[in-house]
Amino acid sequence: MKKMTMFASVLAAAILLFSCQVNVNPKDDPDPKKPSGSVDWANHYPTNYSINVRNNTSFRLVAFKGDLLPEMLIGGIPAKTAAGHGLPFKSDLFAKTEEFPLILLTEEQYNANKNNLQSQKNTPFTRVYVFYNKAGDNSVYYEISGELGGENSLRIVNPSTSLNVEIRLGGVAGETLGYAPAKMLETVLKVNDGNFVFFPVFKRYNALRDVIETVYPKRDDGQPWRIGTSFGDYGSGQGGEYREFTLNLSEKLKNLPMTAGTAWIVIDNQTSQGVRFMEGASVRKTLSGLENVPSGRSLTWQIDMNRVSNNNYEDSRVVAGWKFGPLGDEVQLLDAENSNTYLSSVTIERDKMYTITVKGDAGSSSNPLKAWISSSKNIDVSDFNMD
Repeated sequence: MKKMTMFASVLAAAILLFSCQVNVNPKDDPDPKKPSGSVDWANHYPTNYSINVRNNTSFRLVAFKGDLLPEMLIGGIPAKTAAGHGLPFKSDLFAKTEEFPLILLTEEQYNANKNNLQSQKNTPFTRVYVFYNKAGDNSVYYEISGELGGENSLRIVNPSTSLNVEIRLGGVAGETLGYAPAKMLETVLKVNDGNFVFFPVFKRYNALRDVIETVYPKRDDGQPWRIGTSFGDYGSGQGGEYREFTLNLSEKLKNLPMTAGTAWIVIDNQTSQGVRFMEGASVRKTLSGLENVPSGRSLTWQIDMNRVSNNNYEDSRVVAGWKFGPLGDEVQLLDAENSNTYLSSVTIERDKMYTITVKGDAGSSSNPLKAWISSSKNIDVSDFNMD
């Protein structure tokens, strides 16, 4: 009996020692650089991802959808992912087509505030405007600027209850620094030392037309409005450090007109079957992935203007190879409804909405299929104006 008792004691001690050794084995320790909890840092592109991002910073970031709540956590983004990183798809978060701010905290912010995430609401690392398409393509990459993460504060005052604003660097077509959502009076972004020129760009999803409306304020000379500043240590003889800049959008942009970098094409289908929009050999799809306009209906396509460097967009764009009609029976544009002259190319102007009417029957000689630009008018962006 004594031998059995001694053997049991030795065995228990061995088990205890072994379990302690397992626990201190560094190979089995969690990565000390990773936050505890369920943050998924894996790249899910291209098989089961939701949003694609490129993290140009040296910070590991934790992404949230729309709000800083534990249930809105999407996943983690490693630093310096210039090749791109696919955030995980979570069915409860990505159940429909919608726009939202992608809110990013550094790993340090997240670890320090996991029990009170709302404390970071006005001071996240940054926000990025994101559009998620439930039925269409989500392969576009959203850039996280490498200028973020410094000790300087850019305070963005956006008093609007409906207008979301991106702050872009170097031009309205340049890199996005951050996003100040509507209904949040002040957003603070931490940026590096250096010289900056900020361009505000307003964005929102128009569900009725299935387009993302992107507009920006313009000056009297037609150029995009911008404002510049520098952050850094100017030295004692130059006033010392300059570490904070406030951009009050209501104050700066009051009464400035808005312009867009796009045109819209509305296809009015007056045929008896669905019609497509072809550009050369490619089918153009709407933002939500639709390619057929049902009979008696209309759909809208967004046509982006070409960039003039990062500073602006061209006023017009020449397009070619456009055809409209049922599968296999698409026809070129006519210059008028009752004309026999086809257009090999068309000049499309920004801030314009063009309606293309398609009518007739494919294969009919008495009522041939035809398509033409039946009307054009300015896109109304007046409700983007800052009062």
